[in-house]
Amino acid sequence: MTLRNIKFTLFVILCACMGILTANAQFCKKTRTLNMEEYLAKYGSESDRSPAVVKALQDCRRLGAKRLVFPKGIYHLKADSLNAFMTHISNNGSYQRRFAFDLTGIRNLEIDGCGSTLLLKGYVCPFYVNKAEGICLRNFLVDYERTFNSEGHIEAVTDSTMTLRFSNEYPYFVDDKHHLHFIDDEGTEYPWYYLLEFDPKLMETAYMVPDQWTGANLYTEDLGQGRVMLCKKGLRGTPGNVINFGIARRTVPAITITDSRNVSVRNITLYHAGGMGVIAQRTRDITIDSLNILPAPGKDRVVSVGADATHFVNCTGRLRMYNSHLAQQTDDATNIHGVYYRIADVLADGRIMVELANDAQYGFDLFHSKPRIEFVSAKSLITYGHGKVKSYYTISDNKFMLTLSTPLPQGVAKGDVIAPEGDYPDVHIKGCYFGNNRARGLLLGSRARMLIEDCVFHTPGAALLLEGDGRYWFEQAGVRNVIIRNNTFDNCNYGVWGSGTIETGSGIDSQYYDSSFYNRNLLIENNTFRIHRAAVLNLYSVDGVTFRNNRIVTTSEPYPCKVKADDKDALFRLKSCKNVSIDY
Repeated sequence: MTLRNIKFTLFVILCACMGILTANAQFCKKTRTLNMEEYLAKYGSESDRSPAVVKALQDCRRLGAKRLVFPKGIYHLKADSLNAFMTHISNNGSYQRRFAFDLTGIRNLEIDGCGSTLLLKGYVCPFYVNKAEGICLRNFLVDYERTFNSEGHIEAVTDSTMTLRFSNEYPYFVDDKHHLHFIDDEGTEYPWYYLLEFDPKLMETAYMVPDQWTGANLYTEDLGQGRVMLCKKGLRGTPGNVINFGIARRTVPAITITDSRNVSVRNITLYHAGGMGVIAQRTRDITIDSLNILPAPGKDRVVSVGADATHFVNCTGRLRMYNSHLAQQTDDATNIHGVYYRIADVLADGRIMVELANDAQYGFDLFHSKPRIEFVSAKSLITYGHGKVKSYYTISDNKFMLTLSTPLPQGVAKGDVIAPEGDYPDVHIKGCYFGNNRARGLLLGSRARMLIEDCVFHTPGAALLLEGDGRYWFEQAGVRNVIIRNNTFDNCNYGVWGSGTIETGSGIDSQYYDSSFYNRNLLIENNTFRIHRAAVLNLYSVDGVTFRNNRIVTTSEPYPCKVKADDKDALFRLKSCKNVSIDY
């Protein structure tokens, strides 16, 4: 090697070493902590911090960092510099998505926002925890410059029109077909599909209003100066209230957790998302502590996130939710369930083809672990057989061919459903507030222990719903051990989404009520029920109901009172239940 070549080689090595030193300048070896401050100076710009976040996460992987710390501030995040990739997120659909924080494959990392605000613009999701372990997200506020829903103030209503006024937060245009479109300042469109009325004084859905499933092709006149007239017979609304234009698709959930272990979300505030707040699937051991979901203060909003506040699908281990405030989202506070696959065909050689019949679940694969499965009648939800997956292959996003290591049970038929069995999450929900949203509170569907305590519920539908069905949503549920204690149920059922504070909503044909007993063992004790309209319990086909040491109070404000505290038949509507003890 010539002297010139030696000098050049040494120069290259020196440059590489300088690069490593520069990259590690903000890395503390003792605490294995990276600080975002240097990345902010080198990558991206103040108007888009996404490149800095991407680079910092790359270094977290390379260096094995345990903490990534953000100086407190406002971080603008845009989609322009982020890669899009296909994601299958249960109950949020299959879409190409971009994520500001892609934590795929990372282990044992805490990301501390130190009170920072992530202000996103357009179709970019904040967090993606995928095939990761030991992840903690803490101390962030999350909001969007332009929300995915839109809100209009009702000025006037006739039998065939509704006049609305929009603030500058909701730019729009009416096309030449008289269809209403919502956009942002760059012309990006935010599709809508339905209407729902909110009371801006109570900051909740208006009393007993239904969803208005108009579709987006509603004939609209642009009146100018932020005012429009919707034209359709039968539109409902009260002047002074707010109409929410609900999102058409759940493309932008805030925090997605999938195929991971030991994940915690602590002291996170979500002001908005174009999908669910937190969606977790196929993940073991999740802790949610001090999660706050509410509209951003000081802005013209009555809605927080555009779907469920939280949702957990086929999760296992321990599921904990503590000290959280979930309000004003446009679907349930939480839904904990598994997934049913419908039997599409039974082959002569003993194989079965199964399908995901709910298109929001497409791409959801539970068979890679070769689980034990149950065979369930779609009409009765009675389990009539068991088996074990030996092998399988994927036909498409929603179809799978299964080979079992055990014989098929007698009576297996197309249209029935299967689901993995035996590993359900142990659920503890404590010290939370759930209310002011569309629909219900907690949808309970784990067959392990579920403990709900020290919470306050003010939901327009049922506060607690025992659901699960094999013909519509295809959600596996069927509780076995639920303890509900020391909670306050404060005037729930002021909307159309239920007729009881604690209610059954399982998809069982009524002819099977006396034999299904899909849900079992409810202990309801030491709670306060403030009621005005609906039953305390509205249950069917439940085996084991104990109701003791509870306080029931009827109220007349802010809603009219339509029940009497001494009318036991109206308060407790139980049909085809057994092993029931009502102490009242």
